[in-house]
Amino acid sequence: MIQRKQTLYFLAALVLNVICLCLPIGSVEPHGMGVSPLFYNLGLQDGNGGIGIKTIPLFIALLLTSPLTVLAIFQYHRRKLQMRLCEGCILLCGAWHVCFVFYWLNDLSQLGTFHVTPATFLPFIAIVFFALAHKGIRADEKLLKATDRIR
Repeated sequence: MIQRKQTLYFLAALVLNVICLCLPIGSVEPHGMGVSPLFYNLGLQDGNGGIGIKTIPLFIALLLTSPLTVLAIFQYHRRKLQMRLCEGCILLCGAWHVCFVFYWLNDLSQLGTFHVTPATFLPFIAIVFFALAHKGIRADEKLLKATDRIR
């Protein structure tokens, strides 16, 4: 049901997560001379095209969020499951942020000065959209329970 506002929130969160998968989420300015490598969800890509530090957990967290979001969109008739899927997506996006900070503090700070890009904040905005969708689903559930009591 595309006309529900929760579906629009899910679609917005899905688009933000896919964009974050494709764009670089940071760059490292080396201490000495050299090309600034770009930091993607799969790893640190140097100027030659090779991947130095592999960050598979970042990629997996966003990759798992996408099918869960699509599944949640089509579970509009099972609201309790839809709320659980929404909570799972929030947890995965939160895990992405925890992993990102871990890589930033441990691996990237040793290579040079790390600069984040605007794509870094897209999973956080997706968390906000997931929270809004969860709130809308919960409101629908309360409304249906109230109408069942009236009957």
